[in-house]
Amino acid sequence: FVRHDTQYAILTNRMSRLHEEGISSFLVSNAQFPAQMESLVPCTQLYVSIDASNAAELKEIDRPLFKDFWQRFLDCIDILANKGQRTVFRLTLVKAFNMSEVEGYAELIRRGRPDFVEIKGVTFTGGNKPQLGMTNVPWHQ
Repeated sequence: FVRHDTQYAILTNRMSRLHEEGISSFLVSNAQFPAQMESLVPCTQLYVSIDASNAAELKEIDRPLFKDFWQRFLDCIDILANKGQRTVFRLTLVKAFNMSEVEGYAELIRRGRPDFVEIKGVTFTGGNKPQLGMTNVPWHQ
């Protein structure tokens, strides 16, 4: 559902049905559809992929569909700050791609006020993105 804003109506219906049955719902968003984010019914936990801390790195990492991708991203973060439900920022760090602007991540976290921040390193999976390799996996020093 990441690339299709029309799918949010289907998601809303499915999440409502899950909750009627007492089943938890977890949704991950790429923060590119602010109008749909605003109208989305609450889920058990709403994750937002924070793939970069600035527009240049987000463009390189995500290859967004929209020219106004950065404003859409920021609008979604602002909406999340006032969503009134449990939210998580999921940062996937890729060495040599999106780890240079740590203060930028801190500003996004202050702005969006998520309940949790999940920080993980990229997982090398082989040939899906040949420009990435084991050298891009962050390691603890």
